[in-house]
Amino acid sequence: MFSCFELQANSAAQKVSSTEQQSSKKSLTWLVEDKSENLNLLDDNSPSNSAASAVERYVINHLTNYNVTIERVAIKRINHLLQTQDNVCAGNRAKLAEREKYSLFSNPQSFYLTHKFYRYDKKQPLPPEYFNSDGELLSIKQIFDHQPSHRIGLVDGVSFGRYLDEKVRQLDDKNKYYRGGTYRVVALESMLYSARVDYLLALPVDMNPNEQQQKLLEQYDIAGAPPFLIAHFSCSKSDFGQSVISDINQVLDKTYAKDTFHDINGRWYSEKDLEKIQGYLQQNFLDKTTKTTKP
Repeated sequence: MFSCFELQANSAAQKVSSTEQQSSKKSLTWLVEDKSENLNLLDDNSPSNSAASAVERYVINHLTNYNVTIERVAIKRINHLLQTQDNVCAGNRAKLAEREKYSLFSNPQSFYLTHKFYRYDKKQPLPPEYFNSDGELLSIKQIFDHQPSHRIGLVDGVSFGRYLDEKVRQLDDKNKYYRGGTYRVVALESMLYSARVDYLLALPVDMNPNEQQQKLLEQYDIAGAPPFLIAHFSCSKSDFGQSVISDINQVLDKTYAKDTFHDINGRWYSEKDLEKIQGYLQQNFLDKTTKTTKP
């Protein structure tokens, strides 16, 4: 039998070993945007609020080679820290040319049904010449050319993807209303219903109308916009950041398998959308992984 002293010594040795193991890991600061979707991101007892946050939680929990510290910051602060620090990462980022100048990107993290054009409780329908034969809105700018006093609500500091970012840039500043803050998405939706803005450019996943609001809410696809907005993980453009991106991609590769992908993401997509996403992953990642791993 062990003596009390021996048990205490073994316990102390285990603690030292654990401490040494922790200290040998490199420190990684994980930047989390300060919006309500990300509350309790790493609390396994708290349900995920989106496909993006579910995948983000999964990836962070599997980055066991790092001491990960979560830091909640504003979106503009994320952009600044990615440019000035060499050991930071963030999730749910659109891959843009200007961002690639100062940060590295992972394979796809998640897929959003792309932004739609919304309007609410309007007495007159939009003219038919605003639409193509598929019922898609041909031009956002055209609407403001005919209604110069109207405004569209937009989330501040985020990208709508390359295509829609360009469409937004074409609008006059007086026609754009930007909203920031932790509850900016909810606030913009509320502003649409209360007629404080005339239109809204938003992700379908962010819209939560009640039954009565749903009856009066109009939603339009925008011609030329890609069907999905792909989100990525992004890290500092450094040797350390490249190492983290490599580790993230290894974790993501496992999530792309059909059953695992459905387990993590299934509740946020329709079966039709899941098939489209799985086809994209199969063509662009799974097939390539299979080919490169063959002897």
